[in-house]
Amino acid sequence: MNKLSNIKYWLMTKSFGLVVNGISLFNPEKAGHIAYNLFSNPRDGKLNAYSDFLKNANREIIIYNEHQIQTYEWEGGKETVLLMHGWESNSNRWQGMIQYLKKKKYNIVSLDAPGQGMSSGKEFNAVLYAEFINEVCQKYKPTYLIGHSLGGMTMFYAQSKYQFPFVKKIIGLGSPNLFHRITRNYKSLLSLNNRTYRSYLNIFVKKFDIDTTYFNSENFIEKINQPLLIIHDKDDSIVPYNDAVQIVNKNPRVKFISTEKLGHSMFHNQVYKQAVSFLESE
Repeated sequence: MNKLSNIKYWLMTKSFGLVVNGISLFNPEKAGHIAYNLFSNPRDGKLNAYSDFLKNANREIIIYNEHQIQTYEWEGGKETVLLMHGWESNSNRWQGMIQYLKKKKYNIVSLDAPGQGMSSGKEFNAVLYAEFINEVCQKYKPTYLIGHSLGGMTMFYAQSKYQFPFVKKIIGLGSPNLFHRITRNYKSLLSLNNRTYRSYLNIFVKKFDIDTTYFNSENFIEKINQPLLIIHDKDDSIVPYNDAVQIVNKNPRVKFISTEKLGHSMFHNQVYKQAVSFLESE
């Protein structure tokens, strides 16, 4: 963003927070729903048409309840790798990783998250995303899972919940740890008061029957038995490097690789090489 765009964005977010805080004085539940709806509807990531890169994949839509899950497959002779993107993104972000995996002859599958890419809906949340991942896993039976950012956190949650027996190794790239850190950042961004914030958190409890204090990567990983690698960049400005440190400190069996100057996206052959090396290690 340029300076003017930054100012406009700051004014917009603070104005929205001021309005929602005002509503919370009279109707805290309504204020919580408004805050939740904004949080759960990404501004970017939706595609209106397939990119040139995605057109080259075998594309299939999986019907799940009222949802349409867009999947992509690049056929190869080796094991299947399932790729899961993060917030405000889609399968197109995996171009570099897919090209690298194709050279190594892997069978590659990717999916678009709820309300992202070419999948249906507007709402993005980790619980529904995990259900999407379960549907895709049951169809393609991937041997390896790789998730980026919130896609990585959701991948950990999905594996801990569904315990896919066919999955042999798991890799998280720049994945967040604490759910409450994410929501507190949102609270700070909008300057939500405590009343609105409590109502907003309560939406997750009622809607998904989850304990928001427990909904953390470090806890999900405790229930995962497969070998697991986390790669995180020290210069990540979106998900703090300390998130990875916290996860590994609680789960010392997890292999941890630090990178530098790659940022949050981690588009680099160094990352792809490290990922494949882990997949192919004994």
